[in-house]
Amino acid sequence: MSINIALKLITLKKLADETGYSPGALHKKIHDGVLREGLHYFRSPDGRIHFNIEEYEKWIRTNYRQA
Repeated sequence: MSINIALKLITLKKLADETGYSPGALHKKIHDGVLREGLHYFRSPDGRIHFNIEEYEKWIRTNYRQA
């Protein structure tokens, strides 16, 4: 039996692995206020950062720059 669960929250490390942004670049976006707590990311009770993948994708699409 296979269970397929689509996660809406992923860790900063997983987001870095999936997007190619380094963890440091994501931390800088958080520090600079580009990515907002409570919208783009949340801190779990143990302090880890989890990104709302749907809001992250909206941020990308909203701020899209054509190459």
